[in-house]
Amino acid sequence: MLIRRMTKWDYDAVDRLLLQLQQADARSRPDMFAPMAHYMPRESFDCLLENDNVVAFVAQERLDIVACCFVSLLDSSSAHPVKVAYIDLLVVDAAHRRRGIGRRMFAEVGRYARRAGAGKVELTVYSHNKIAESAYRAYGMAPQRSIYEMTL
Repeated sequence: MLIRRMTKWDYDAVDRLLLQLQQADARSRPDMFAPMAHYMPRESFDCLLENDNVVAFVAQERLDIVACCFVSLLDSSSAHPVKVAYIDLLVVDAAHRRRGIGRRMFAEVGRYARRAGAGKVELTVYSHNKIAESAYRAYGMAPQRSIYEMTL
């Protein structure tokens, strides 16, 4: 398996992966997520790849893209300023899960973050995504905060 930087030629495969995540979210929280044909328009995808504060990786097996990850470099808004590598999205193809691909992608994010001068890696995971929560804890992450809601 090869982990490499994402290119504009990866759009179709990445869109397919992102739709897997979006469809799972829509099944779990139809009040928050509507079904869609594409996760993002190609123009938005191309803009992300051109953004100097965003890095995107794919995991490739032979000719197949089996995982993708988008990471933003941010300045923390906390009282103790630190550069943060924020994982916007990390998706492993459903047919390729439980094979260590997510762990390898996460390790690549860590290497990138250290080289970029980040002091920590952060991400957001919805509480209905127990598999992702479990994986992130196994990667060494710890919960930072919770957001609560009440439907009116």
